Amino acid sequence: MKPFTMLACAAVLFWGFRAPVEAHEPGEPIVLKGRVNCPLVPSMGGMLFLQISISPPAFDAPRKKPMNLSIVLDRSGSMADEGKIRYAKSALLSFVDRLSPDDYLSIVIYDDIVEVLRPSGRVRDKREIHRLIERIYPRGSTNLGGGMVKGLEQVAATSSREFVNRVVLLSDGLANQGITDPHALNKIARRYRSKSISLTTIGVGLDYNENLMVGLAEYGGGNYYFIESPHSIAHILRREFDAMTTILAQNSILELSFGNGVQIADVIGYPWTADGNRCSISLGDLAAGHTKELTVEVRVPGGTGTLALARGSLRYETSNPSLQSPEPFDISVEYSRSAEAIERNRDLDAQAKADIAVSTRTVEKAMEALDSGNTTQALQELENAETFLKSSPAAESPQAGGALRDQLGRLDVFRKVLQDSSADHRRAKKSIQYDNYRIQKNNQ
Repeated sequence: MKPFTMLACAAVLFWGFRAPVEAHEPGEPIVLKGRVNCPLVPSMGGMLFLQISISPPAFDAPRKKPMNLSIVLDRSGSMADEGKIRYAKSALLSFVDRLSPDDYLSIVIYDDIVEVLRPSGRVRDKREIHRLIERIYPRGSTNLGGGMVKGLEQVAATSSREFVNRVVLLSDGLANQGITDPHALNKIARRYRSKSISLTTIGVGLDYNENLMVGLAEYGGGNYYFIESPHSIAHILRREFDAMTTILAQNSILELSFGNGVQIADVIGYPWTADGNRCSISLGDLAAGHTKELTVEVRVPGGTGTLALARGSLRYETSNPSLQSPEPFDISVEYSRSAEAIERNRDLDAQAKADIAVSTRTVEKAMEALDSGNTTQALQELENAETFLKSSPAAESPQAGGALRDQLGRLDVFRKVLQDSSADHRRAKKSIQYDNYRIQKNNQ
């Protein structure tokens, strides 16, 4: 079996099962929980991991909020290859058919020129929108930044807390016109996210910049998708549409405040900022019934007795009056001189989740090595991730150990892909990075 066939099979095995969603009655609050991988810490201090979950209620009801969307479509010359523009147009036509007359839609197309094909407005005449889409044809270069900004501006013109406000950006190439600096583009995406306008990115084929597209989705608070075959564009747009129908709150931010001497080291998989003993973590939109989990790494000072480690609270924007805010959580830990007591009190489930999160960070290092053309270093980083997981205190746990073994299986597939001399490393890098992204975002 070829490694890429193995990667596809592994995706089915590892991501085919989703935990059942527990239904909530309307009026139930978002549930915010925090725990540590061990409630005891050595008297000399050390590293701890906070495992935090945000669980919005699941409402068995039709979508509540109308949509305010902008579709930003790359129409550069490369979109003619493999019929990408044809598949994209067909997918967009189907997407439009799913919108309601209460939804707002704008369409932006870009090559080296950015054009607002349809200004933001209610979806009243779908036949006219279809005619506009049918007239799109490929040409020119790729002013991705200009297209993104124009789409964000269109959504901003009609934005409201009553809507799901989102830009969906599709591209198959490198940003080579207009604003091309990733940091500048990320800053723009973050600025609009603070206005409750999120950004989803879809990369098609093997020639786009996946680091840029992941970053834009991260800072824009939306989703990122890798589509190797243009046949899958319609499926991904349907998936994105379905995800938007379940959004309960937008621009959610987790606020953490830490006890004396506690320092934040990292938040794995989410953008964050720190100011003194406080940290803000951008979570993007919250969807009904979909739990977000994240791992926060902190440094704990030495001491004795009890330490108030962290307090967590959640803020967000919503127009849903039945959505109740979650209660904050508080976590304290006890100092101990007994290594045996520390190991005996370890939360193995939290430990396994933290160790898997840390392994995804090592996979990111492998992808950076691939970007530099150093396949040997990339393989070494994957091997480091495997070694780390095998040494986890949770490795032998009957319950928590299963999740670790699943991640070890993924890492093994990643490594075999890179070891295949006949493999296209552009495809390998995009596939591995996308799978790693999904693990971090709980989108398995």
